Amino acid sequence: MPIASVTADLSAFPRPNVAVDVAVVTSPPFGPLAVLVHRRSGDRAGQWALPGRFLRERELLAHAVATALAEKCGLSHEILDDRVPRQLHVFDDPQRDDRGWVLSVAHLLALPHTEITRVLGGRSGLALARVVEDRLVLPNRQRRLPYGQDEIVARAILDLRRSYAELPDPEGLIGSEEFTLSQLRGMHLAVLDRPWQSDTFRRHMLPLLEETGDVTTGGPGRPAALYRRARPATRPRSS
Repeated sequence: MPIASVTADLSAFPRPNVAVDVAVVTSPPFGPLAVLVHRRSGDRAGQWALPGRFLRERELLAHAVATALAEKCGLSHEILDDRVPRQLHVFDDPQRDDRGWVLSVAHLLALPHTEITRVLGGRSGLALARVVEDRLVLPNRQRRLPYGQDEIVARAILDLRRSYAELPDPEGLIGSEEFTLSQLRGMHLAVLDRPWQSDTFRRHMLPLLEETGDVTTGGPGRPAALYRRARPATRPRSS
């Protein structure tokens, strides 16, 4: 005899609010990492925060993230140019947000500084907060981000540093497919915020790169070889 299916009454279970928050990280020239923040209106008006929004009924997370970036930061699909924020972590501490029970599905988006500057100049409510000693230096001497977002930034920076300790510019922060070893090392030093001796860096990265056959031209100093990230090897088809 078949077992009758039982449909759970979902209304019997308490439901948290679900938010998306995005850590948009970049590396300004000659500086440490920085995170894009926007000035809030409505709740916590005037405070600086990560871009985010609450999930609407039946809304996809990716749609909520794209809407938050476009509406609050001017980072439209056209500006992002196929760069897609990726899910970082779900922050579910019931006490993390003083407004109530809010789960935050945090996302990370790493952008070259040239892409960030396209929106910074046209919006007064946007700013870059530098990462100094693993903490954000916020505008107007604001000490912390609201809604437990400092934990999101810490997780995003840790995630970036883990990947940049292993792979050559895995998030494309340089903003170019081709780069010199000096440019690559400078980016990694900015992300990792620690020394990496030049010879050691070279030995670690060269097996992960391929030469383009071209060199830099028109700049000061001797021409330098240009590299790109090595393409993953493809396995030959079995006959």
